[in-house]
Amino acid sequence: MKKLLFIVPLLLFGSDKVCTKCSLNKAQMKCEYYVALKGDASKAFLCDQYADYLDKTKVYGRAAWYYLLAKKPEKAIEAANNALKLGESYANEYLAEAYLILGQKRKATEHFNKLKTRFFSDKNFKTLQKLYPNFDPKELQ
Repeated sequence: MKKLLFIVPLLLFGSDKVCTKCSLNKAQMKCEYYVALKGDASKAFLCDQYADYLDKTKVYGRAAWYYLLAKKPEKAIEAANNALKLGESYANEYLAEAYLILGQKRKATEHFNKLKTRFFSDKNFKTLQKLYPNFDPKELQ
């Protein structure tokens, strides 16, 4: 058992090979902690790295969320529109949030009203309010 505890860290940290997925996973975890949870916009570049990866791999809905965390609402709109083309209707929430951030209330309300469920909305709103001081979800009502 003691040998296993010694070998696992060596495998994880002792390798000379670059682990792309490892660095992406680290970027995602740091984005979730520093940006989403703590509201530290200075670490938004971590979210951008992960969002770019998701966008390139056609995971557009999730990419849209991470672009919002990366403070890139224009890219979030692009990714969310791609998600809608694939039938991911939940991406309307990301479109609504991005348009609201950009001050386009009419478009924001239009997409928010297309949502069938608003299960995560309150959590997302709280997160976005930390990053965007002028973000007011009450304007979507």
